[in-house]
Amino acid sequence: MYCLILKNVIAMETTTTIKTQVYNLVILDKSGSMESIRQQAIDGYNETLGSIRAAQLKHRDSQEQFVSLAAFCGCGVDMIYDKTPIKDAENLTPKQYEPCCVTPLYDAIGMTVQKLKKDIKDIPDAAVIVTIITDGYENASKEWKGPDIKKLIDDCKKDGWVFAFIGAGEDIVKVAATISIDNTLLWDKTEEGTDTMFKRSAMAGSRIYEKIACCMAAPLSERKKMRRSMAENYFDEENKEA
Repeated sequence: MYCLILKNVIAMETTTTIKTQVYNLVILDKSGSMESIRQQAIDGYNETLGSIRAAQLKHRDSQEQFVSLAAFCGCGVDMIYDKTPIKDAENLTPKQYEPCCVTPLYDAIGMTVQKLKKDIKDIPDAAVIVTIITDGYENASKEWKGPDIKKLIDDCKKDGWVFAFIGAGEDIVKVAATISIDNTLLWDKTEEGTDTMFKRSAMAGSRIYEKIACCMAAPLSERKKMRRSMAENYFDEENKEA
C-alpha cells in the first residue's frame, strides 16, 4: 500500500540512489529486578540482532543497518554497541549484561538519544528507531527530568524518528505518554512473556524496515517527511494479538 501510493505521488519526480542509514537504538534496563529473566533478555536481544541482520540482507540495495545497545542501571549507561554496522555487531553475552541496582530511565534515554542526534546530524538520509525496554519505572535519574525527555523526543519525532516503549506495568500507556511516546507494548515479565515480547518487537521492526524501503523512490528531501507518518501504530498488529 505504501509503495503504491508513493509511486503515484512522485512518479514524475527525480530520485536519488543514496541509501538510507537506519540506526537501531535499544535502551535496555539492567536494574536488579531483571536478574530473574537475565538469560531470556540476552536471548531476546540476540534474536533482535538476527532480525536486523535479515533486514540488512533483504534491503541491502536501499538500507545500511546500524545498531546501538545501551544497557543501564544506577551504576551508569553501558554502550555495548554504538552505531555499529550490523555485520560487526556480535551477540550479547552474560558478561556484558549483569543486572544490578536501580532504574535511572530518564538519564539513559536523555544521554543516548541526545548523543545519537548529535552524531548523525550531518548524514544525508538517516532513519532512527529507538526501542526502550524496562520492567520498572524511573527512580534514580540525576541529570534528566521528565519534561526534558519529552521535549527531546518531540524534537526527534519532527525528524521522523520512531520511538517505542516496552514496559511491564499495566499503566505503561500513561507512563510512555508523559514522555511523548505513543507506541507501547505491554510486557509480561516471565520467561515465556519475555520471549514473546522480543518476537513481537522484531516483527514490528520488520514492518518499519519495509516502509523505509518504500521511501527510496522519493526524492531525498521528502523521505524525512514521509517517515513522520510511519511512526504511528507501530505495535498495532502485536497488540491485536495480545
